[in-house]
Amino acid sequence: MLRLRVLTATLGLPLVVLCLILGPYPFAVFLGVVAAACTYELCRLAPGLSRWDPFAVVALAWAVLLASMRVLPLTAATQSVVVTVPVLVSLILLLRASGQRRTFGQWSWAMGGALYVGWLLGLWGGLYVLPAGRNLVLFGMLTTFFYDTFAFFVGRALGRHKLALHLSAGKTWEGAAGGVVMALVGSLLIRAALIRFAGAFPFSVVATLVAAVFIAIAAQTGDLVESALKRSAGVKDAGGILPGHGGMLDRFDSLLFTGPMLYYFSLWVTA
Repeated sequence: MLRLRVLTATLGLPLVVLCLILGPYPFAVFLGVVAAACTYELCRLAPGLSRWDPFAVVALAWAVLLASMRVLPLTAATQSVVVTVPVLVSLILLLRASGQRRTFGQWSWAMGGALYVGWLLGLWGGLYVLPAGRNLVLFGMLTTFFYDTFAFFVGRALGRHKLALHLSAGKTWEGAAGGVVMALVGSLLIRAALIRFAGAFPFSVVATLVAAVFIAIAAQTGDLVESALKRSAGVKDAGGILPGHGGMLDRFDSLLFTGPMLYYFSLWVTA
């Protein structure tokens, strides 16, 4: 299992880097595919929500649009349509479902899941279009990877004190501390590499370290939120598409929180 986990991450990172290098459209496709997969897995967790339920289909489309729209050359009016029209369509479906098996709870789960995945993932797109945005995206994703990886390994080796036993039995304070230390070290290494090979990075050393701490906190929060969702649905993994990791949501739960955090932090630092 551990070997599969490392192999999946090793193959996945170059794919993300390639999408960043190729430009906005490949990166928009990447965000859309991830959003679709994560939303699909969330909808499968909902009690009584079938795979191709109209709510699930609308939620899937909405998540893809929300995740990719900031990278695409869309006007403000078009973005407003993207945000509002799917919600109106889903409400019409809810009205038509009166007396049928589809309920308000299922609608809330599907559309709330699409908003949770699509809007938060879409802020990676917002980060991408900032000055030096590609470097910031790479920095954020790699720092998140450093935190997740070392929190996992340190927690397995040294973990004694549970971080949130009611949500996840495997998370420990020792693992979180190990992840924070590696996020700090890794962030400085990534910053140095980006300055050396990409020519620029918008954060000072101090800002880089502060960002790394925030990324670590956001990554752990995202992981625990997903654990809460899975616990409410009574499952261990959101899916099984990624060997060693579970589902797409299991792999990208941290990134759903680190992207927005780094986006707003970047706006503040570069203002």
